[in-house]
Amino acid sequence: MHDMVLIVSYFSFLLGFGVLVANMMKKIRIPDPIFLLLIGLACGPTIWKNPAVVQHIQLTIVDVDAMSVVPDFLRTLALVLIVFTGAFNLRFSELKKFSDISIKLAFLVVVLNTVALGIIAKFVFNLGMVPALLIGAIISGTDISVVVTFEDVLKKHSNILTILKMESIINSPLSVLIPFLFLDFLRSAPSAVLEPGIYISKFWLMIAAGVGGGIVIGLAVTKILDRMLREYTPLIIFSLALLTYGLVEAVGGSGMLAAAISGCIIGNTAFTHKKAAKEFHSEISDMLRIAIYTLLGAQVFLDLNPMLILAEILFVLFVFVVRPVFVTLLAGDIEVDYEGTTLLKWVAPRGISAAAMAPIAAVALGDQRIINVVFMVIFFSVLFSTITASLVSTEKILAIRDGLTSFKSMLKKETKEVEEGKDEIQ
Repeated sequence: MHDMVLIVSYFSFLLGFGVLVANMMKKIRIPDPIFLLLIGLACGPTIWKNPAVVQHIQLTIVDVDAMSVVPDFLRTLALVLIVFTGAFNLRFSELKKFSDISIKLAFLVVVLNTVALGIIAKFVFNLGMVPALLIGAIISGTDISVVVTFEDVLKKHSNILTILKMESIINSPLSVLIPFLFLDFLRSAPSAVLEPGIYISKFWLMIAAGVGGGIVIGLAVTKILDRMLREYTPLIIFSLALLTYGLVEAVGGSGMLAAAISGCIIGNTAFTHKKAAKEFHSEISDMLRIAIYTLLGAQVFLDLNPMLILAEILFVLFVFVVRPVFVTLLAGDIEVDYEGTTLLKWVAPRGISAAAMAPIAAVALGDQRIINVVFMVIFFSVLFSTITASLVSTEKILAIRDGLTSFKSMLKKETKEVEEGKDEIQ
């Protein structure tokens, strides 16, 4: 009973403060994940287990380890519902219009990020190849729950925002699926013969089962929605979203992908109480999102070793740099203006998928650094994406570009004058 009281107290404390902060950020139209992470950080061991603090005061505000399996359950619930809700709000017309570029970015950028960031992580953190690739896979995808917070800011760039949203929705299942494949790889006995073909086959089996299960359940659900009363329509959709995940996972498929497929099918079906369902799922998703970010902040124990912090910041810089390279290669033929290109290249926030997978991977590998690295990537990627979106929305990015162009022209002119002066002297 005492443990249950502690769990409820810790959860309600983080959720309550998180809701207050999220409400404040919503009013001033600023994405809240950064501030939610900071709330958790202020309540967790980074401050209250720090040796410099412990010698003067011993206090535990939130102990995530004492919450048993509740955080893991909430993480899974959040992943399922956020993926489902994102797909639920995606129109087939938008999917058809932007599917090529979104699918290209979602699949290929995730794979390229996994490999490139995995190789970088191996050398920066001195890890084995598979654990390094696991880190790369965890932070490979973008987050729909952050991207949607830019809707008000990027009204003038709705097409680019739609591409970013679709990319996030599609790559969310991959950002969970690929890390689990690496975890399966690591759980294999050291003496076992590890054949890449087996894992490739398993990957496509999970994809096929996820797509098939999502289609079957999505179509089945649409047959009963018009028979539901208004107050029970959101609940039946909510329960069936979780059931989709559970059933498909049980047969070896990707439950996340199935949730996304079924959500898209249900969301594009006309039924009586659709508006009520959207409002309900939006509220539940917000609650879980706030809980996950605050829990991650409260669980992380940042090592303040200057060399480790420097390594983490260096890795974060690489995370920022690789996406523009890949987007240039994959989306070079898309016809967008300068602001649109800037958004595609630099707005790539990491979020719920990474936050949910990091503790699971850390436990599997017995390495707390994974949580620390993922925390830093989420924090700075959301911060950088927010700054970029704000600059584009106020058209300051054009002023910066024009300023840089003028500066380059001035430098060229001065260089030319200096060279002409040298020629006259000679």
